[in-house]
Amino acid sequence: MALETQKGGHAEYSPAALGVLLASVIAIMLGPTGILLTTFSLFIAPMSLEFSWDRAQVVLLVTLFGLAVALSSPVKGWLIDRWGARRLMLVSTALLAPLLMGLAIIEEVWQLRGLFLLLGIVAPGNMPYGKILGGWFVQRRGMAYGLLGLGFGIGGPFGLWVGHVCIEAWGWRTTYLVYGVLEGGVALPLLWWLFRERAVPAVQQAAAAVEQGMSEFEAWRTPTFWLLLINQVLTVFVVSGVMTHGVPMLIERELTRGQAATVLSALSIGMVVSQPLMGGLMDRFQTPRVALPFALIAVLGMLIFESANGFAGLWLSIFLIGLGGGGESGTTKYFIARYFGLRRFSVIYGAVQPFTFALSISLGAWLIGALYDQTGSYELAEWTLLGAFLLATLILLGFRPYPSPDLTACLV
Repeated sequence: MALETQKGGHAEYSPAALGVLLASVIAIMLGPTGILLTTFSLFIAPMSLEFSWDRAQVVLLVTLFGLAVALSSPVKGWLIDRWGARRLMLVSTALLAPLLMGLAIIEEVWQLRGLFLLLGIVAPGNMPYGKILGGWFVQRRGMAYGLLGLGFGIGGPFGLWVGHVCIEAWGWRTTYLVYGVLEGGVALPLLWWLFRERAVPAVQQAAAAVEQGMSEFEAWRTPTFWLLLINQVLTVFVVSGVMTHGVPMLIERELTRGQAATVLSALSIGMVVSQPLMGGLMDRFQTPRVALPFALIAVLGMLIFESANGFAGLWLSIFLIGLGGGGESGTTKYFIARYFGLRRFSVIYGAVQPFTFALSISLGAWLIGALYDQTGSYELAEWTLLGAFLLATLILLGFRPYPSPDLTACLV
C-alpha cells in the first residue's frame, strides 16, 4: 500500500511515524493514567480491609492523584511546547517507575497518599502524545489519535488481568511493584528508542506551517473551547467512574471478583473498537457531530446497566459504555488540533486536563464513593452517571463547524 504523504514530503505511515505511535500506545498502557487508573477498582477491597477505610477514603487516593495532575498540567503543557515532548516523557517515565514500586513498601497512610500525589505531579497525561503525533500525522490525524486510544483499550483488559492475578497471588503491594517494573523495564526503553519529534525539513515554509494556530488566550475566548471542556468533563466523569468503581459495582450485582474483572474489561474492549473507528470517521466526515452516535450508544449502555443483573447483560452494558464513551472521550486532542491548531496545542490541552482530572476523576471518584457510603448501594451513583452522559450528549449539538479548509490547511 502506498504511503500517504504530507506536504513537504513526509510519509504519514513511515516506519518512524508508526514507531512513535507504537511507543505512545504502550506508554499509555503501562503509565499511571492507563494501568494505575483502569485497575484501581481491584484495589478498593484489599485496601479497605488493610486500612479499615470506607469506599470514599480509598478513592481519596484517586482524588489526590487527579488533583495533582490537574494542578501540574498547565506547567507540563508549557514545558512540552518549549522543551519538547520527548524530553518530558523520558524524564517523567524514569521517575514514575520508582514511585510505582514505592507503593509496595509504604508503611504509613501519609506515605501512600504522598506517593499518589507525586505520581499525579509526574504523570505526563496525554499532552505529549497529542503534540508529537500531531506533528507526524495530518491527513490521518484522527486515525492516529484513535489508535492512540488502544493504549487504554488494550491496557484495560491487560491491566485487569495482571492486577487480578497478582493481587490473588501476592497481594496489592506486590502488584504495584510489578507495575513499576513494567513502567521502567518496558515503557522507558521503548520511548527512548522510538518516541521522538518529527525531523522538520529544511524548507522553512513547512516549519512555519506547523506552528500556526491560535494562542491559548484566543482559544479560551471562544465558546467552542468551553463547550468542548464541559463535554469532556462529563464524559470522563462517567467513564472514569465506571472504571474506578466498576468491580465493587459489579460485585453488588452478585458477581465474583473474577467475574467482575472480566465484565469490566468489556469497557476497554469497547474503547479498542470505538477509538480507531471514531478517528477514521473524523478524518472522513468533516463535522464534530460524528461524535453524536457514540454518545447515544453510551447512554444506551448506561440504561441497560441500570436494569441488567446477569453476566451477559452486564457485559453488554459495560461494552456499550466503553464503545460510546470511549469514542466520545477520545475526541479532545483531535478537536483541539482542528479548532485551534498545533501552535499552542499543549498549553490549550493542558488547560482542559485540570478540569477533567480535578472534577471528572478526582471529585467524581470521591462523589461516587460518598454516594455509596451514604446510601449503602451504587444505585443513586449510577443514575447520576446516566444524567451526566445525557447532558454531555446535548452539549455536542452546540459544537460549531470546523474552521474553513483554508484555515485548517494553515493550521497543519
